[in-house]
Amino acid sequence: MVKLKIGLFFGGRSTEHEISVLTALQTYENLDLSKCEVIPVYVSKAGDFYTNPKFLELKNFQDVESLLLASTKVVFVKGGLKTAGFFGKTIPLDVALLAFHGSFGEDGCVQGLLEMYQIPYTGFNVLASAVAMDKVLSKALFKELGLPVGEYVEVKRADWLSDSKSALKKIQNKLEYPLFIKPATIGSSIGVSKAKDEDSFSFALEVAFTYSEKVVVEEAFEGKIEVNCSALGYEDVKASVCEMPVASEEILSFADKYQRGGGKGSKGAGMAALSRIIPAPISQRLTLQIQEATIKVFKALDGCGVARIDYFVDKKNEKFWINEINSPPGSFAFYLWEKSGIKFSKLLDMLIEYALKRAGNQSKTQYIFESGLLSQMAQKGGVKS
Repeated sequence: MVKLKIGLFFGGRSTEHEISVLTALQTYENLDLSKCEVIPVYVSKAGDFYTNPKFLELKNFQDVESLLLASTKVVFVKGGLKTAGFFGKTIPLDVALLAFHGSFGEDGCVQGLLEMYQIPYTGFNVLASAVAMDKVLSKALFKELGLPVGEYVEVKRADWLSDSKSALKKIQNKLEYPLFIKPATIGSSIGVSKAKDEDSFSFALEVAFTYSEKVVVEEAFEGKIEVNCSALGYEDVKASVCEMPVASEEILSFADKYQRGGGKGSKGAGMAALSRIIPAPISQRLTLQIQEATIKVFKALDGCGVARIDYFVDKKNEKFWINEINSPPGSFAFYLWEKSGIKFSKLLDMLIEYALKRAGNQSKTQYIFESGLLSQMAQKGGVKS
């Protein structure tokens, strides 16, 4: 059997760089190597692309600078990669398996490159990745789909710096304390704060603007629980069992998600380290409603692969509000799919299968139109204004 050449892409110029590395290492540990050959493609924090088998071992990340010096830079070519230099070697890729989280990886940037160089890739397409990454745009999509969304206000850094009083008044006219303040275009709870008064709110905004040009200010949903659900598929989409993540404080922090109970090695790290209750302690009726909403959003985005959607839930009154999309989710949400009867290795097989199927469908589309316009204009002597 001919093995698929899988480019495992991870890292990136992102605040979630380390989380991406953990997801990639978990992925490598669970890929069926009898079916594929894995070419690691590590993107440094400076945005350069490298390959080296040593990127597949966590211990080698103790000294990243030395690791980079011992690695080979690569650039994109049609259908794969090429090592840098005059005598560069071409590395063909059948599929790019994307394990990015955060900016310049999860947000459609790398997906655009892969589209340009005709390399099939896992996960959402360019547009869907960009929408899912932006908390303001995704909330607009949720509302358009008729799904319940909590009250929120978008604040742009430029507006805050030019007239903070007007921006603050706009927020206070719509929302009441306590409030959550979040950077609009990153995840992993980085830069997220809870404000209980005007002073703490102003400080929280300053922190959030460090990580994003726009910020989402949301109602706090006090007394409510968080529930997550994952969607998987391409043309046929299914929803996973629901989970309730357990926070150590009021906010589900970076440490809650990635640094609690991880144990040794990459298998215990990443989102798998999060304390959670599976299935979520909610009614069957509410579970079905959340699963239906998850599939609805996934399909609206022409989803491919796996995504996780997060919700706030009022157990007593049987209500939910959709919060945000994660594509791809940390650790590819394998912990939800294992509880739904799909092992991590099978999940990865399915992601690769969907990527190849989508690429096959795209190959049926004609992207070039031969009009002869330039030849005609050249014969007539050029372009006249």
